[in-house]
Amino acid sequence: METDRQAHWRHPGTALHYARAAVQVGLWASERRLIEECWRPDATLLELGCGAGRVGLGLLRLGYAKTTITDFSPTMVDMAKGVLAEANESWSAHVEVADACALPYADQTFDGVLFAFNGLMCMRGKADRDRALPEIRRVLKSGGLFLFTANDRAAGEHRELWAHEPTLPGGQPGDRWHETDSTPVFMHSSTEAETRAELTAAGFAVRKCPLRSEVAAENAAVRAFAGETRFYIAERI
Repeated sequence: METDRQAHWRHPGTALHYARAAVQVGLWASERRLIEECWRPDATLLELGCGAGRVGLGLLRLGYAKTTITDFSPTMVDMAKGVLAEANESWSAHVEVADACALPYADQTFDGVLFAFNGLMCMRGKADRDRALPEIRRVLKSGGLFLFTANDRAAGEHRELWAHEPTLPGGQPGDRWHETDSTPVFMHSSTEAETRAELTAAGFAVRKCPLRSEVAAENAAVRAFAGETRFYIAERI
């Protein structure tokens, strides 16, 4: 079993998979609804874990022109640049390499931060989340919002399986390696109470945390790409 929790995101096959999703799946209806609820188009936004640019492309198409689109993986960044340039040659300039655990931005730079499709939970376990959340808070302006999703092992479609899933050695309940077409990928599935506690400890207040199905009905492409997940909107306090 793969033990490098970043290897999957550096693999060209992974980048190609997410490039297809950027074009064929696009922004979820639920993502668009919550993005437009959280921010006006003139907001300064930071996207973390952009993958091949699916959400970043959607943001720019919606008119969020002050968006910085990032991923720790140069492979993903190169793919995202290509995807965005296909839509608008100038948009590739919005994409750059950045590690969520050590962000290269000044304090209180952004009105909002996004970490789409469970990206926070694909990091190298709780230790990295405990590094990333204070960094995200640091670069948010006072009252700024952090929007992300997390698999909910108590409320998702696999909750019965999670009830019998053993805990990985040295890990937490909810840690799991998933097989993919490229390489295994690490994923943490939390409960609402666990994620609320992590956010509170990092200096955030949770404003709402609906399941995706409670926000909007998604089309077949979105449902095939991603199962049920829980959104979190947290405010920097």
